[in-house]
Amino acid sequence: MRRAMRVGVVVFGVCCFTSMLAAQVAQHVDPLLGVDGGGNTFPGPTTPFGMAKPGPDMDVGVDDANAGWAAKGEIRGFSQTHVSGTGGGVKYGNILVQPTTGAPVTNGYGSPREKEQGAIGFYKVTLQRYPIDVEITAARRTAFYRFTYPDARQANILFDAGHYLKSGSKAGEGQSLTASQITVLSPTEVTGSSSVTGGWNKQPTSYTVYFYAKTDMPAQSWGTWRDHDMHPGARHAEAGANAGTGAWLTFPTKQGEQVRLKVGISFVNPEQAKSNATSEIAGFDFDATRAASAAEWDKALGAIELKGETPEQAQMFYTALYHAMLMPTDRTGENPLWQSKEPYYDDYYAIWDTFRTSSPLLTLIAPERETKIVRALVDLYRNEGWLPDARSGNYNGRTQGGSNAEFVLTDAYVKGLKGIDWNTAYAAEVKDAEVSPKDQFKEGRGGLAGWHDAGYVTVEDVDRPGSKQMEYAANDFEIALLAKGMGKTSEYEKYLRHSGNWENLWDSNLDDSGFRGFIRPRHRDGSWLTPFTTIEDCSWGGKTFYEGNSWTYSLFVPQNVARLIEKSGGPQRFVERLDAFFNVPGRYDVGNEPGFLSPYLYIWAGRHDKTASRVREIMAANFHAGRKGLPGNDDSGAMSSWYAFGQMGIFPNAGQDVYLIGSPGLPQTVLHLADSRTFVIEAKNVSAGNKYVTAAELNGKPLNRAWLRHSEIVNGGRLVLTMEQEPGLWPTGDVPPSTPSTR
Repeated sequence: MRRAMRVGVVVFGVCCFTSMLAAQVAQHVDPLLGVDGGGNTFPGPTTPFGMAKPGPDMDVGVDDANAGWAAKGEIRGFSQTHVSGTGGGVKYGNILVQPTTGAPVTNGYGSPREKEQGAIGFYKVTLQRYPIDVEITAARRTAFYRFTYPDARQANILFDAGHYLKSGSKAGEGQSLTASQITVLSPTEVTGSSSVTGGWNKQPTSYTVYFYAKTDMPAQSWGTWRDHDMHPGARHAEAGANAGTGAWLTFPTKQGEQVRLKVGISFVNPEQAKSNATSEIAGFDFDATRAASAAEWDKALGAIELKGETPEQAQMFYTALYHAMLMPTDRTGENPLWQSKEPYYDDYYAIWDTFRTSSPLLTLIAPERETKIVRALVDLYRNEGWLPDARSGNYNGRTQGGSNAEFVLTDAYVKGLKGIDWNTAYAAEVKDAEVSPKDQFKEGRGGLAGWHDAGYVTVEDVDRPGSKQMEYAANDFEIALLAKGMGKTSEYEKYLRHSGNWENLWDSNLDDSGFRGFIRPRHRDGSWLTPFTTIEDCSWGGKTFYEGNSWTYSLFVPQNVARLIEKSGGPQRFVERLDAFFNVPGRYDVGNEPGFLSPYLYIWAGRHDKTASRVREIMAANFHAGRKGLPGNDDSGAMSSWYAFGQMGIFPNAGQDVYLIGSPGLPQTVLHLADSRTFVIEAKNVSAGNKYVTAAELNGKPLNRAWLRHSEIVNGGRLVLTMEQEPGLWPTGDVPPSTPSTR
């Protein structure tokens, strides 16, 4: 308890709390929320942005689950590296450990599970086959296991250095083992490495994970294997591609006897893996390590305090914040590629997903953390020549649309984050806009020749030309904002003009259901893509759009919603278009990010009541407690952070300093900000039925607009919203800002 009384002092270095608040926050998180039903969240223990993510890997057949966990299948072991909430091909699953009883074997050692549970910094399950209780906690770069064995003459810990998550059916997205090696250093120590290539971002080079494992009980016997050939008593094995290596330690145990194991990992070398294990967890106090992990989460999650919430609301909200702090991964000091004094983060997986909500959330509640993430992006450009749109395994790869790191950098700039090399950041953004990459799948923007010459990307030059066109225009607006802030007037005007290029794919004659004007790809000669429908390629791998359709992307103009409304036929017609978008199945997909801003677009058309109704409807129908609590891939916390903003009642227009007022679902939210400031969002009379804001006050004065500037929040204050069952006349003031049209 004395340890707990010392936690909760600093949230990313910006604010203070009592231990009481910290304890209340910690108990609400459910790491198993969203693991099933396509959410793909990581269920194991970790620390905020932690490198070590130990958790179970299930044997489910051809395609392994992205986060290792699956609803069905045996647990074949526990690997130390995972991602959270992702879709598509797999990544990681390195260095598997599995406790067993009986004679050691090199395969077929999986087990059915029972009594599975998770809590902050903790995972527990019983391996029914043996039976063995497995408990896991973690430090930043070290996993910590506690195995409770039955009475057994041979109680084992297997170490599989050749293990990795596999993806057999997704072409080109599977991982491949390129090398592994393992050494039994002593009766209590095992070390080794695993080198793997491929995966979701189609990485052509290998990433290597080194490990150092130490038990608190000496083994009575041991051995190694190579390609399933077992060598009892041997201390070393190594192999090249696809052969695989492993080792085992064997102990005699009594009923209920426990063996503790800590596994330090490193992306640099085995010595650093050992240093991580011994410095982060000095001894073998499992409960103390678990408490330390929970304390870190207390400090991080305590940046937002709720009052008046129900237990289910608290669980869902704080778990959403938790998910938003699992990735990217803090690998500062673990960069094998270059030496730098800058922070190093990996697993931007992918910025295409997270720029809309996750990055703005961290900018608001964890500015010091977001500053490090942005500095790491700038350093990536400084050393590799490009900003990533996605990155994993120390490798850029899988650009999904535009160059959306521009949103992340400029969002940090317009919201006043300090200590960032903005000159280099600006150069990085401009390179994305001006230089064609050798490999547009890896980084940068493809199809720039058409973009520069004709003002649109062509069907012949890129895949998904419709969605890329819309993102390029929005990306260039972010460059314009940064240029303006840095006093680069001519560059500002240039990229502001380019931000209007979305209109070059607006087919004013294309009609669907009485609505005229949609985004439609064009050929090099200027002709429209034919045949074409507005719901074409709605799947995540579409040929003309990515994770959306023309209905979706014809609403994606965050830089100039006023012009979009004008092109759509005016405010009333725009409201009708939005209604048709949400009401007709197949047009709006709650599980994909391109529609994140769409429910809030009504505000620009003067219908805040419609936004309130839509946001509440979407959250109630699609977000729940439990293992199937998310409507789709959590996408590194993107889906969860969308929900968190919705519950608070404010929503960012990413890359700008504007937040839209929605329909809060919580009675009171307190943001603990820098310099001991707080910003309170109070929703009077809020309930499931009372969803409409009928009056608002900011710092005791009437507020007649449904939006806020970033400064109005971070300077501290109080926003009071009166909630009623029926909409009123509010708001009567200005709609949110839009870019002055350059056309």
